[in-house]
Amino acid sequence: MKKFFNIIYFLGVTALLVFLAFTSREALTGVKCESVEIQIDTEGDLFFVNTELVEGLLLEMEDSIVGKRYEDINIYLLEEFVEEHPNIAKAELYLTIDGGLCVEVKQRRSLVRVFEEEQSYYLDEDLVVFPLSDVYSARVLQVYWSEISEHRRGILSDVLRLIDADDFMKAQITAIEFDENDELTMYPRMGEHKIILGEAQELVKKFQKLKIFYLQGLEKVGWDRYSHINLKFDNQVVCTKR
Repeated sequence: MKKFFNIIYFLGVTALLVFLAFTSREALTGVKCESVEIQIDTEGDLFFVNTELVEGLLLEMEDSIVGKRYEDINIYLLEEFVEEHPNIAKAELYLTIDGGLCVEVKQRRSLVRVFEEEQSYYLDEDLVVFPLSDVYSARVLQVYWSEISEHRRGILSDVLRLIDADDFMKAQITAIEFDENDELTMYPRMGEHKIILGEAQELVKKFQKLKIFYLQGLEKVGWDRYSHINLKFDNQVVCTKR
């Protein structure tokens, strides 16, 4: 009996949704678009995309949207086209009963900026490449390497996770450099020294040593006393004086 009622409930809900979809289309038939409202998610002070850019994308697909009947506007095609822009993560377009086309845009969030030979680009939160913007430059951690690879993405992901987990390190580290053997050097915001991490092994211990040295060592002798802080060796921090 319970199974029977579940089937009846499912069929009823399905029929209601079909009815609502049909009546919604009927209600919008003949309605003309009177305005276009564009909303861009700028959370985190992101400004890769602005209203003018999105308007330009829409007009590349449609000569004029305002004044068109709803049934003549393919919002699904427009949505796909807007999402193809490299700085846009997600776009949602929908029509309102009072003549409005609403465009909601979510920007791609840059995690780091990479400098590779003579080119530069961003990596997003999934470490996927996307290009620089002509209208905005993100203030993010910088990465230097000769070329991108999946192995380097994996190393970078581990290092970024450790940096992001500690507010002190997140404020202090500004750049990461890979050499040809994938050994790592970091550059701090305070102090004119290099932090030699070496191979991407035992990174947790290396970060712990670095933080202890910062708080117990450099706080006493000064941030500019050393040119290099070497964390490659077990249970010790080797420093080079200026």
